[in-house]
Amino acid sequence: MKSSYENYIENKGYTQLKHCQRFAPQGKTYHLRSENMEGFYWVLETDCFAINIHDFLIKKDSFSQHDLSKLPQFYAFSSYTKCAQGEQLSPYQPLSPNQAHLTLNKGQTMRYLLHANSNYQSVGINFKEQIIHDYLVEQCQLNEDKIENIFQIAHPLIAKDLERIANEIVNYKLENMASTLFYEIKAKEWLSVILNAYQLSKCKHAVCPADEQALANVCNYIKDHLATQIPQDLLAQIAMMSKTKLKNCFKQQYKMTLTEFIQLQRMKQAKQLLISTNLEISDVAKSVGYQSHSRFANLFKKYMGLYPHNIRQQIMSPLSQGCQSCCNEQCQTKKLLT
Repeated sequence: MKSSYENYIENKGYTQLKHCQRFAPQGKTYHLRSENMEGFYWVLETDCFAINIHDFLIKKDSFSQHDLSKLPQFYAFSSYTKCAQGEQLSPYQPLSPNQAHLTLNKGQTMRYLLHANSNYQSVGINFKEQIIHDYLVEQCQLNEDKIENIFQIAHPLIAKDLERIANEIVNYKLENMASTLFYEIKAKEWLSVILNAYQLSKCKHAVCPADEQALANVCNYIKDHLATQIPQDLLAQIAMMSKTKLKNCFKQQYKMTLTEFIQLQRMKQAKQLLISTNLEISDVAKSVGYQSHSRFANLFKKYMGLYPHNIRQQIMSPLSQGCQSCCNEQCQTKKLLT
């Protein structure tokens, strides 16, 4: 008998691929082909959580929505986006590579806009009431208000830790007695990352609300002016702080310096351009404010782990490879992005 989650997936137009080896055999792989997008969705559901993997090519600008009231079995949703280009519309939040997203299930409808000629790759874990009760209530002795706060604070530092766990989930292909334990450990480890980030945010000396807003204004200005010079004197004026206070508050709030934040945002933007366009690397470098190719390449390697000339091959390949011994026609198709 199918679970309510499986029915939800199939009602959205997905077709299950029997005996598919594209992802780990413990879960179920689905395929979706439409005018706007094409790709694969893998899910492993247990009594405590559901792990999912998205691997999609977005052909045209596409709106996607999910009515969370139809998924009451899940207390909260979380995901790490490996590759994305678009926006979450309710509430508004850009979708970009290397981001973490946390959503508490209040029965709301989540809406997204995914941009054409891009791919969407993510790994997510939906948590059920049982794991929340067993792990956060019983073991960590947290009350409901604190648990809700945990999932309402998208801490900027969790993406890197979730990336590591996400890659381990994607690359796990074994089928043995330890597989169930592997996924249980990964789900608890993922939840621990979220909990630890929340606890760190509560332990630090609080930045007052007025300064938080000033810092947010600085971040928004930086993101809108990545192609230009961004002098710290100007940022201090935007924040209405001294340069010293701005540097200290920024480091306290975001756990990185202003220079590191600017460089990171430029590299994220460059990575997205390398993924979604055919621009020369030198043109990408200029579009994010670097005239020196070598300076750009070294910073890109520092923040993204690869040089720019390597990133297209790695990122634009699908998370999964086509099955060699699968009878599903969809599994024999070409790579989604080449």
